[in-house]
Amino acid sequence: MNIKCLKDFKNISDFLKFTEEILDLQWKIEKQLLKQRVEKYKKYELFKKLQSEFIEKQLSIFDLKSEEVITWFDTSLILRRILLKLYEKAIDTNNISIIMEYPVVFGNHMRSDFLLIVDRLIIVLEFGMFNQAERRSEERYTKKLQESISYRQIIGNMVPKEVKVVNYVMIYKPEYDDILKINLTDKIKYNKLEVEKTASFLEFHIKQELSYNARYQLEKIAHYNNI
Repeated sequence: MNIKCLKDFKNISDFLKFTEEILDLQWKIEKQLLKQRVEKYKKYELFKKLQSEFIEKQLSIFDLKSEEVITWFDTSLILRRILLKLYEKAIDTNNISIIMEYPVVFGNHMRSDFLLIVDRLIIVLEFGMFNQAERRSEERYTKKLQESISYRQIIGNMVPKEVKVVNYVMIYKPEYDDILKINLTDKIKYNKLEVEKTASFLEFHIKQELSYNARYQLEKIAHYNNI
């Protein structure tokens, strides 16, 4: 049975192939306003393709804002970095599936950015772009956190108690000024640290879930043969 969403990646390889299309565009997370970025990228084939998919799948009763497509590009690349970091940590990513833009059932037409699924674990992963005065950062994070908690609770109410649902929010910053044509080094450093923290959160919960795996338990028992 298919899950209604924008993209349903059955494994990490499928997701990496998708993000390679974005990388091929030489995509950068720019500091310019989303409306300005839309004007620059709206004619790109991948941009139009994602727009069409969203409309064809009838994922919302509300019209799709073109600015949302820009954030899909940004957050997909951030998630790619996180998953590659998990790979570096020697986490078995083969059994991780990813659902992108999931309309939360009984969620009053709300959509989650990404769901990461590992066996009986669902991770609600939300992203927020922080591109304003520093004093707004806490407010932005709080808003996204409230949304992710709501998604976690709604999904948790719909699945058996044996399925664990957790949530996490990552706020990222722009990394490039397209007018000055310069990298924003301090923002890149900030994002790198946030990617590390997000990957560590995922690592903790994925390892915990995999510890219940039957094969893992047999491997632990096998240790005693050598004592």
